[in-house]
Amino acid sequence: MQAYINGESCYNTGIDKDLMPNKHLEHPEDSILSGRRVALRAVKELISTKKLSVKWDGAPAIVFGINPTNGQFFVGTKSVFNKRRPKINYSPEDIDKNHKGAVADILRLCYRHLPRYHRIIQCDWIGVGGGSVYQPNTIAYHFSSPVYSRIIVAPHTEYTELSPDAEAKIGVTLPSSDDCYMVDTNNAEVIPPLSWTELLKILPSIVGSKVPSDKVEIAKHINSFVRKGEVPRPSEMHDLLPDKYKYEVNVNTFRVWHLISQLKHRLLDAIVVNGNVDCYINDELTNHEGYVTCSDNPYKIVDRLTFSKANFNLDKNWTHEKV
Repeated sequence: MQAYINGESCYNTGIDKDLMPNKHLEHPEDSILSGRRVALRAVKELISTKKLSVKWDGAPAIVFGINPTNGQFFVGTKSVFNKRRPKINYSPEDIDKNHKGAVADILRLCYRHLPRYHRIIQCDWIGVGGGSVYQPNTIAYHFSSPVYSRIIVAPHTEYTELSPDAEAKIGVTLPSSDDCYMVDTNNAEVIPPLSWTELLKILPSIVGSKVPSDKVEIAKHINSFVRKGEVPRPSEMHDLLPDKYKYEVNVNTFRVWHLISQLKHRLLDAIVVNGNVDCYINDELTNHEGYVTCSDNPYKIVDRLTFSKANFNLDKNWTHEKV
């Protein structure tokens, strides 16, 4: 599968666009792999959340703003946060030196048309203005009318500084202009809210679950089912574990994973997005890729059997830029 900007092929950067300099956005159901306390916190987040940021399936991720250390405007990918060799572009010449191909072309457009805010903003690239259908990655976005701004981006996160240790705040709304159309990503709400009685259904299994010492391998095991689009019952998930990992977790661990996933889907069913965009995958109408809870402890809320499966199974023969 290819990604397109107004009909022209675009290259995926090969970066996990959910990675931030100071945290990784996790699926709430995977929180049980980090222990009972983390799982309990995730359940409370699902139950108490009222407003969410919409995840747009743009590519690449763009970071821009004024660097407070020197007062200069910059653009870049998430490589601006690299610890050893950050790629911060203060000029078109810097872009030519640090990037190549479609990513460089996109960054030159961003340098020309993004506003010069005294803030550090992350957004997803959607495309060049003039059309009404855009497919920067897996999802094709159908706007209700053509967008005539020069470029289109979806802002979602603000950072305190240009550093790998920067703190991130999710939930950004910026005004549009003739130069740049800013998609409203801060326009999802939960109607009606979930009930706190849900916690009582999950709590006994959380208490009885076993925390794995090898979280990565258990997560890979779970993702193997997501790729296939069908997650088996907790007992079967445990039975299908390689023998060397069977004592890492117990059945309750997978039971909690299922229960939190079910709670997450009840939340997904209650989310209402106020907007004028329809989403399609393979010409079939679908929902947005997902959402992010706007809090100090954010989680990504995604229908993994639809969107994670689609992303896992994308044609990987794209040109990747190392950052």
